[in-house]
Amino acid sequence: MKANSLTIFLLSGILLASCSKSPKSLPKTVTTTPTGPVVIPGPLPNTVDKTDTLKVMAYNVLNYGDLCQGSTSTLNGYFKTIIQYAQPDLLSCEKMNAFSVTSTYPVNLADNITDSVLNADFPGRYAYATPTNVCGGSNMSVLFYNKQKLTYVKTETLSPYITDFDLYKLYYNDPNLAITHDTTYLYVVVNHTQSGSPSTTRDMQVSTYMADLRAKFAYFPNLINMGDFNTANSYEAGYQSVITSTDSTKRMSDPPFYPDQTVKYPAEWEENSSAYASELTTTTRALATVPNSCGTSGGAKSWYDHIFISPWLVKGSNYISYIPNSYTTIGNDGKRIGVDINSTTPQVNTSAPATVINALWQFSNKYPVSIKLLIKANRNAYSIADPTEKN
Repeated sequence: MKANSLTIFLLSGILLASCSKSPKSLPKTVTTTPTGPVVIPGPLPNTVDKTDTLKVMAYNVLNYGDLCQGSTSTLNGYFKTIIQYAQPDLLSCEKMNAFSVTSTYPVNLADNITDSVLNADFPGRYAYATPTNVCGGSNMSVLFYNKQKLTYVKTETLSPYITDFDLYKLYYNDPNLAITHDTTYLYVVVNHTQSGSPSTTRDMQVSTYMADLRAKFAYFPNLINMGDFNTANSYEAGYQSVITSTDSTKRMSDPPFYPDQTVKYPAEWEENSSAYASELTTTTRALATVPNSCGTSGGAKSWYDHIFISPWLVKGSNYISYIPNSYTTIGNDGKRIGVDINSTTPQVNTSAPATVINALWQFSNKYPVSIKLLIKANRNAYSIADPTEKN
């Protein structure tokens, strides 16, 4: 269930105070621009060698909670099947029907998903970061996380424009943290931009919060930017604002382009969808009236949903790294252009179990996208300094 906001604020203060990146007993010698070779000491006594994997998933849930597709209990059944298969450690749900963040279950839709879907599948595993709706929008985004692997610190609204664009701060539950006191942080931005043509509004939405991010950090930390960007191609100004910067430390990467290099820029995925058949996320449904009239039609035809990663995650600079070629459009076998996700033509979709394919078709008109991150435990209390956050 959702924690009281005052409790979250107080706990966040305690966590931040206890998770220093610069322990007094072991001054940090690794910098972002070392002038010479740096000798890193061996593991500290009583630390453990551990690696972990974080599964990250972004999913437009098609106005979950507005009852257009049916009751939340019906949708929860399909969502549980999807979660059992994907087992994300970080899950962003975009385009949830707006709800009061101070409400409780079942009106609080974040509580509903946490209790009736996530923890129903995996008891005691999941919680969610405090959501916002500063702009009073008709839909909201919520970030859920595996609390056995991650601890939530805070939510910050970067830009409330039609919908809120929030920055979430978490840290990895490193088994050596009590010894090293050197915290590995992870920041997440969640998106749902304005759809349609021209792209003017969504360009402004994304460009605005990207400017805020670049002003906030001297260089990007471990940072993910994910959600439904509604982009028709890589030329759009909003998309360009994510991947382009005069400062290379503040450019984000779209993994299929880089570092995986399975596709190339410039990219026109709406007008040339066949070139990006395996990455397309819109839509799981061929018809606008089947299985209901709440979503869009046309089958896989565009690539709206993305997960961008910062240079640190590409290079594994600070204990977290992108696992190469782990980017996946869940349920898309590359043969879905113009047809349902569960269509038997041109061939049966075997990219996931049939029950999962059917649940994806029933639950939303969007395919979820996913990446995997590798996390290494910190054993020596040395790391690149996290950039100071500016308000």
